[in-house]
Amino acid sequence: MPVKMKNVLIALEFYRGPLFEGIAEYARAHNWHLSLDMLANPANIPWGWDGDGILTMLVRDDTKLIRFLRECGKPTVNLEGRHLTTSYPRVLSDTRAAATMAFDYFRSKGFTRFAFYGYEQSVRGRDFAAVVRENGYGCGILHETAASWREELAAVRKWLKAQPKPLAVFCWTDFAGARFIDMAHSLGFRIPDEIAVLGMDNEELICDCAAVRLSSIRTDIQTVGYLGAAKLDLILNGQTPEKESRLIPPREIVERASTDTMAAGSPLVAHAVRLMQERHGSGINVAGIVAACGISRRGLEKAFLAGLGMTPHDALLKIRMDRARILLRDGDSKVAAVAAQVGIGDAKHFSALFRQASGLSPRAYRRTWETPAPAGCAKEA
Repeated sequence: MPVKMKNVLIALEFYRGPLFEGIAEYARAHNWHLSLDMLANPANIPWGWDGDGILTMLVRDDTKLIRFLRECGKPTVNLEGRHLTTSYPRVLSDTRAAATMAFDYFRSKGFTRFAFYGYEQSVRGRDFAAVVRENGYGCGILHETAASWREELAAVRKWLKAQPKPLAVFCWTDFAGARFIDMAHSLGFRIPDEIAVLGMDNEELICDCAAVRLSSIRTDIQTVGYLGAAKLDLILNGQTPEKESRLIPPREIVERASTDTMAAGSPLVAHAVRLMQERHGSGINVAGIVAACGISRRGLEKAFLAGLGMTPHDALLKIRMDRARILLRDGDSKVAAVAAQVGIGDAKHFSALFRQASGLSPRAYRRTWETPAPAGCAKEA
């Protein structure tokens, strides 16, 4: 006798492409039928639906969707839902890990002034501010509003003028990051030299279309969808899944122009960093930077340690490795060609340096962009 096809409703509060892709991948592999009544229009709640189970995404309390789910009474898994009155099993991205990744990334570039821009109730913003403060720094906050573009632009102008610079701004989504860049750029602020901006989710179309191409945290929302579907399948098969929420860590930061800088603490360091960024592909070394700056090597090292917390050698290597990641991610040049483009003539030496910096060989790193890597998970405390 053929096995009955499971009928699962997708009930997301708003559409997330990668999340749905993960769900669809699981559905194809397990012969599910997905009911997509709400996919194009989340307000189109199918009252009276009578399938097997529901995959939802709840980000607010007391909504029509929550009332529908309670009335429906079907097994339900909540994807990305946080701090809600419901008790549905959850699979969600690890915002604390993402906040730590964002902070560590900004600090590695020498930033000591931080801010968050986004939705007032954002867990991502709350976690980022907490991580920043736990590390002994202040965190400015600017919330999105429902005001007109003109009114919000005036608010952003006033807020940015009051912020010390250089400033590292973390935005709760790529859409918010692109909007913030558009406003700051139109107001005449220099991105990334005055204001570095980092988004989250790595929605490539949004990131690439910002006024200054937006760097972003590459989350693993597709895995959230896949594992959420797997958890629902356990319930539909009569099993009891673990009670703890499943946390999916972010994968990495994809650097683009909006953070392609180092927050130098002095004009000397800023000049030296700019030389490194402009000439790293020519094979320039620290001795060449010292000569171009007209200062002793010891003097340059002291200035870098005071301003960036790293030596000139480490700063130049970081610039080279960051550029190498972009070349490996976005192009198909051989490893030897990538090594040459970042100013390292020996491909084996480059591979060793890249592995030390990234934890992967250049070829393995490139493969992570060709096929999704298995996602690690942690239990929520």
